[in-house]
Amino acid sequence: MSEFATGGCLCGNVRYSCTDKPLMSGACHCRDCQQNTGAAFATLLIFKKDSVTISGNEAKTFEHIGDSGKSVRRSFCSDCGSPFMAEYDVTPDFRVIMAGTLDDPAVIKPEWNIYTASKQPWVELSPHMKSFDGGFKRD
Repeated sequence: MSEFATGGCLCGNVRYSCTDKPLMSGACHCRDCQQNTGAAFATLLIFKKDSVTISGNEAKTFEHIGDSGKSVRRSFCSDCGSPFMAEYDVTPDFRVIMAGTLDDPAVIKPEWNIYTASKQPWVELSPHMKSFDGGFKRD
């Protein structure tokens, strides 16, 4: 089975592989992603759930209620604390990988910005990407 991409946490104890290309990718500027990553936004890759395999040490998961009113589970390494994946009850067939944890983050190009209503004022959005005040909306 070929791999589209591999990645993992900072210490290398949690690894993942993605067999297919992501369905989509973009930057999320919501306060939850800002706090989870410690950055102005999280660059996200959305994959079909069955195309992402996790290996290595057991990750920890933090669960909370997202903007949809449904559960969000954010996975992170129990050793170094690196957040690497999220799963949303609102989209149960998907796994979201944090692009910064890819071994080669240059393999992707974000397509959109979401939750721009809560973006940091010093972040300039690309005019070449779709932007949404809230969550992603299909055309």
